[in-house]
Amino acid sequence: MDNLSKELLVFFTAMIPFIDIKAAVPLGFQMGLSKISIYFFAVAGMLIPGVLNLFLLGPITNFARKKSKFLEAFFSKLFEKTRKDHHSKVKKLGPLFLLLFVGIPVPGSGAMTGALIAFVFGMEAWSSLTFIAIGTIISVGLLMGGVESVSALINLFT
Repeated sequence: MDNLSKELLVFFTAMIPFIDIKAAVPLGFQMGLSKISIYFFAVAGMLIPGVLNLFLLGPITNFARKKSKFLEAFFSKLFEKTRKDHHSKVKKLGPLFLLLFVGIPVPGSGAMTGALIAFVFGMEAWSSLTFIAIGTIISVGLLMGGVESVSALINLFT
C-alpha cells in the first residue's frame, strides 16, 4: 500500500460495500487530506459501484435467469416477496426514497444498496441514478460534518 496515494486509498475504501464512506471519510481525516480531497474521492468511490450495479444488475440477472431454472425460480420468488413486503414504502416516496435511503449514512445504506432497491422495484435507471448521486453527496457531507464534530469534541476534552 506504500505505492497507493492517500486519495486513492480513500477512493478504494469508499468502494467497499457496507464499509464505504463510513471508513473512507475518517481515514481521509486521519491521513491529513484536505476536506475537498476527502469529499471528492469518497463521493466518487461510493458512486462507481452504485452506477455499475444500477446498469449491470438487469443484464446479469436476466442472463442468469435464462440459463438456470433454479435461478429463475429464486429471483422470481425473491423479487415477488420483496416487492410485496416493501412496495407501499417505496411507492409512497418513489425515487425520493432512494435519496433518503442513500443520504442517511447508516450501515447498509449507500449507493450500491440504493441501486439494488431501484433494480428490484423497477425504477427507471437514469432517474434513480440522479437521486442516488444526490443522496451520496448528502451522505458524505453529513458524515464529514459528524467526523469533524466528534474530533473537535475529543480535542476539547484532551
